Amino acid sequence: MTGQPALLDLRAVSKHFTRKPDFAERLAIRLGAPEPPVVRAVEDVSLEVAEGQAVGLVGESGCGKSTLGRIVAGVHARTSGQLWYRGREDRAFTAEEARRTQIEIQMIFQDPMNSLNPRMRVADIIGEAPVVHGLFPSRERVQRVGALMREVGLDPAYARRFPHQFSGGQRQRIGIARALAVEPRFLVCDESVAALDVSIQAQVLNLFMDLRERRGLTYLFISHDLGVVRHLTDRVAIMYLGRLVEDGPTREIFAGPNHPYTRALLAGAPRIGRGRQTFTALKGELPSPINPPPGCPFHTRCPHVFARCRSEMPRLRPVASGRLSACHLNDQA
Repeated sequence: MTGQPALLDLRAVSKHFTRKPDFAERLAIRLGAPEPPVVRAVEDVSLEVAEGQAVGLVGESGCGKSTLGRIVAGVHARTSGQLWYRGREDRAFTAEEARRTQIEIQMIFQDPMNSLNPRMRVADIIGEAPVVHGLFPSRERVQRVGALMREVGLDPAYARRFPHQFSGGQRQRIGIARALAVEPRFLVCDESVAALDVSIQAQVLNLFMDLRERRGLTYLFISHDLGVVRHLTDRVAIMYLGRLVEDGPTREIFAGPNHPYTRALLAGAPRIGRGRQTFTALKGELPSPINPPPGCPFHTRCPHVFARCRSEMPRLRPVASGRLSACHLNDQA
């Protein structure tokens, strides 16, 4: 779709969660009680990310974007579908190739306080993984950790401090340095600036952009903040109830969204107009992933719904050069 070879290629990936029944529930199931409900967090998602690209993944809370990011980073195993990396399916990897891929794809989480071990000093948080993986010897740890801290805007003199002795923005920089320490090619950023003040957000976003240029990094940037995605990414993929509903170049989607859900998201983003902040809120609630509606998942909230939407799932298909959308309205155009 991008005209460039895909570094990462997800093909019809799904992830379902189910709760393991306890002893009493297993007995009840044998007697005819229903199985525990299945949460369809991600459903039939196909997405390509080219080398050096920054792709935004956008949607409301609960749409499955963080789950998809964790599948890419290897935190969650997928229920079905294929994941291709550097032109090969991960199931065909040797043990060494799987280990190298796990190192090359790193994740930066939303809350740095929860993702950093509070009992470890910063020098160990940043320097432990590369030593374990043999990327540099233990005797070089102090020098390498200092260089990484300077790269993300931290003073190496603070390397012996604990995470609680830093501000939120500094802790996020520690998380970034930890990810960079293993020399990744691909970063999954899961709401990585959402917990920061606006002024600190700008600093961290500029750091992400600088690192991309210096290191040639590829990003999957997960966010509900459309302003952040517009500023940082080349392409944006829109998720709704576990499915992709639109995918295309960031500039084109912001200039002319195709899917009604994308249009509703953009209309709901606060903006300044006539001296005051205005926005149009998206009406209705996100349906449950335990019992998704039939047909188009957005039809319960769509202002353009018609009979076909309630019974037939729209297919994600090309609507313009480099643009994909899943909406029956495109068949009527």
